[in-house]
Amino acid sequence: MTHNLFAPLSPLNWHQRSKALSVALCCCAMVAAAPAQASTAKEKVFCTNKPPSQWISEAQARERFHASDYVLVKHKISSGNCHEFYAVDAQGAVVESYLHPITGDTVRSTRIAAPTPAKP
Repeated sequence: MTHNLFAPLSPLNWHQRSKALSVALCCCAMVAAAPAQASTAKEKVFCTNKPPSQWISEAQARERFHASDYVLVKHKISSGNCHEFYAVDAQGAVVESYLHPITGDTVRSTRIAAPTPAKP
């Protein structure tokens, strides 16, 4: 079941939307903290040495990544010259994905399921 967080709020589904938004914001905080964790040389993703003038645009990369399918999306160019995306879906799962800047193909993608809430 997906939630449209931006649709007009009604008393019946406000709680569900606020809960989904809280989970999404929590996941974003985890994603923002992720770059602070050191990665080994084997974990680095390298895409190209070609100049940026030969790359697809950020808009084209977002389209190939299907950014509209996610609640929140952060884009940057990685140190290995890839289009790097961090995204959170409506269920709270976090996706990290690297796209080749010339072909737009997915080089690597990792999905972390949403955390299950603790029972009181």
